[in-house]
Amino acid sequence: MRILFLLLFVVPLIELYFLIQVGNVIGALPTILLTIFTAVLGVFLIRSQGMATLQNAQLEMAAGKSPQGSMLEGVFIFFGGVFLFFPGLITDSIGLLFLVPLIRRFLIKQTLKGMQTSSRYRYQSEESVYEGEWAEKPEQPAKAIKKDVIDGEFKEK
Repeated sequence: MRILFLLLFVVPLIELYFLIQVGNVIGALPTILLTIFTAVLGVFLIRSQGMATLQNAQLEMAAGKSPQGSMLEGVFIFFGGVFLFFPGLITDSIGLLFLVPLIRRFLIKQTLKGMQTSSRYRYQSEESVYEGEWAEKPEQPAKAIKKDVIDGEFKEK
């Protein structure tokens, strides 16, 4: 509920404050033109990068690879467009950052790193609930264990 309050009330007030401050420095018309320019630039970047990402995902699927990275790029491009759609300099800056490929790939790596380190599992049947956490560990080299079978039991050497 607090996040919704922040998004719907506080963020627009902060945006309005910064628009007024920038308008005082560079003037009202340049501020309005800057806001319109970032929206047009965002639409252009979303179209070009979105189509490239879609084609890349299709190529990865055709090659039998997982399009996870391309799909996350598409998500960040979408959110970048949403941020650019709202008028304001802060949201425009965040949206443009999401559309810069180098920054977007860094954010995707961080997202994937967070997704791979741990996960939660929950299964519920009519009578039982099973919960747990698991974490992937790096592959370790196999250790050779030599054992002898003596009287039907394994004995380590």
